[in-house]
Amino acid sequence: MPRDLKHLSARVSLILLALGFSLLGFLSFFLHAKGDLALGPSLELHCRYLGGCFSFFLGAVFFGVACTYWRR
Repeated sequence: MPRDLKHLSARVSLILLALGFSLLGFLSFFLHAKGDLALGPSLELHCRYLGGCFSFFLGAVFFGVACTYWRR
């Protein structure tokens, strides 16, 4: 029973990490500060998009690891 509990907790943790990083990437793309529209293309805007893409990438990696671990 403890081994099954360890596997279940690892699976749930990987899924939650995938969802968390994906949500973080989603928020960085779709939530804008009120002053963002007047700034135009700036370093902050590009860094926010780069961070959002990286968060989506990490979410996809954790989701892939979770799917691989789930089949074991």
